Amino acid sequence: MKKLILIATSIVASVAYAAPAMNVFTINTSDPMGYMDWARKSAPITAPPSNTSAAGVCLATSGAEEFGDMYFFNLFDSHEDSLSGDYYSPEVAAEIAKIANKRTVRMIDHYSPMEPAGEGFEVGLTYSNYNLNIYTKNPQAYLEALNEYEAAAQANGFEDVSLSAFQINTGDYSGQILVVTQAPNAKRLGQFMDARNETWSTSLGNRFPKLRKLKRGIMMNCEVVYVR
Repeated sequence: MKKLILIATSIVASVAYAAPAMNVFTINTSDPMGYMDWARKSAPITAPPSNTSAAGVCLATSGAEEFGDMYFFNLFDSHEDSLSGDYYSPEVAAEIAKIANKRTVRMIDHYSPMEPAGEGFEVGLTYSNYNLNIYTKNPQAYLEALNEYEAAAQANGFEDVSLSAFQINTGDYSGQILVVTQAPNAKRLGQFMDARNETWSTSLGNRFPKLRKLKRGIMMNCEVVYVR
């Protein structure tokens, strides 16, 4: 399954000492479909100057901090790439000018994946996410529990659902962990959440309250708009 949040390991392996990264532009708009149309057309122009390897847009369906929030994410082969891109080139500025009066950028945050994984991306790929911001005093134990839970889910009929974790490096949630549950579509994500009452889930899921404090949950539908 193609994971939203991590760059293909085949690419990462070719960069010595590099670790993939991601940034997310939280934008607000009253015209989400218009913004999606702009993103599809503009991403091939705006992404290369910023060193982006893949990009996409997610529309919150519930849990957003503000009604109308959307999330434009950029994935990078390395933290160096993520911090050295040119977001102010004339080409980028010209594309942004086309949407400037229809959206407001509320924040830009930076993330580091907690483990290498992923199978790559393709333009037009869609999926649904349940994102949780959590705080834990023991990230390693939490990650181990998350991996065990993912393995159990995939062994119990949810081979198409993945769980991944990011360290949040900036903003109000700095030092917390973003946990992403990804499914092919919203219906499948709902089926996975329904299964939380099954024995395989409760036996492992009961560990999480002891390891974490929940900070915020957001559900969203996403689409990949650029792949290098």
